[in-house]
Amino acid sequence: MTIFDWQNELNRDGHRVVISGQPIAMHCHHYNINLQKTLEETLGAEGVQLLYRSAEETNYNSLQHLFNQYKKIRSLKSKLEMTSLLYQNCGLGIIHFRKVRPTSAYIASTSSHHVTGWLAKHGRRETPGCHFTRGWIAGALEVIYQRPLGFYIVEERQCKMKRDEACVFHVKER
Repeated sequence: MTIFDWQNELNRDGHRVVISGQPIAMHCHHYNINLQKTLEETLGAEGVQLLYRSAEETNYNSLQHLFNQYKKIRSLKSKLEMTSLLYQNCGLGIIHFRKVRPTSAYIASTSSHHVTGWLAKHGRRETPGCHFTRGWIAGALEVIYQRPLGFYIVEERQCKMKRDEACVFHVKER
């Protein structure tokens, strides 16, 4: 018996892409990277925080809905697997939850929509730039561990936008 049927749950409602009846936003790298660059250049740290917080809140609400709907996805392992699959099926890339605990986590991304888009449009960065992914990870872990929004801080220690081998994220309590 399948716990989650991707074929039935990931589909279209007219022009919208939906997962379990919830619409999700999907944009090309041109939109995403231009939005990020505009936020960074016009608002600086505030713009980075806006991108991070938006991803955190959106993913928090979506995963909370999904896990409430699918009660059989209840172990830490199954929730992390579902989160990774969701990230991948939404075209965001690949994330590997390595060391995950309620107080801290280590996560790596070997492939990313945002990295590919940034490098194609702007080339190498001097600073980590996966702000969306950091927020997305925070929201996911807050739902998985039943913590409130803003509970976790996600730092990017290595970034493929800087030409590091992988994007590496460290999570800790705020």
